[in-house]
Amino acid sequence: MSNKILEGRVALITGGGRGLGRAIACAYAREGASIAVSSRTESEVEKTVAMIREEGGVAIGIAADLSLEEEAERVIARVEDEYGALDLVFLNAGGGAGARKPIEEVDADAWKRTIEINLYTALHVAKAAIPLLKKSSNGQILTMGSGLGRKPDKSSSAYSASKAALWMLTQSLSLELASDGITVNEMIPGPVRSNIPEGETFEPFLQPDGDWENEWIKGANDVVPMALFLASQHKFGPSGQSFGLNRRLL
Repeated sequence: MSNKILEGRVALITGGGRGLGRAIACAYAREGASIAVSSRTESEVEKTVAMIREEGGVAIGIAADLSLEEEAERVIARVEDEYGALDLVFLNAGGGAGARKPIEEVDADAWKRTIEINLYTALHVAKAAIPLLKKSSNGQILTMGSGLGRKPDKSSSAYSASKAALWMLTQSLSLELASDGITVNEMIPGPVRSNIPEGETFEPFLQPDGDWENEWIKGANDVVPMALFLASQHKFGPSGQSFGLNRRLL
């Protein structure tokens, strides 16, 4: 008998082409899940799939711009065609570095694009996935939140607004889907150095000063245990909750 905690489950990880998404996808595969990975960049998706398969896991990759509803629907249709089921969706896709300026200076189109990437992507994928998740014996949606969605800094208005809205979406979905046995929770990883060049190592450290004094600066793999903990919960487990790896107060 397998002792893998995600044996027999199907998981979709958006934004799984690199960084946190890649680390979580690989960890879920090691624990027995069949994986679908989506990201906008095909080469990055192919790399994650190759890494999973090299370790004996099962995975498919789908390049897509999930800020478009029809693209989200295409991804879910591919998952259903390949696996015939879907048990867990990790809404990890996000970004917005191009809009990190004070509101007086920010480009309005970049600001709107950040909202599209962080909020609309989650909306489109969740909406498309719900019919399949309803068929699961333990349907789960996990969202990738941010401390900036609770407490912004001086140049994060777009990112902070999108992540604050994502937290509201998480709670709304948890209420709407409770009677279907689907749980919906948020994970806040805190500051992560996720894209470390190959061959280089990264040692987590505590920020000595500044706005994030005493905050834990971590690598992508430091987030994996929390991602596994949340994925391992049953349908009577927590829902509408936020789980953080921060040290600072939010």
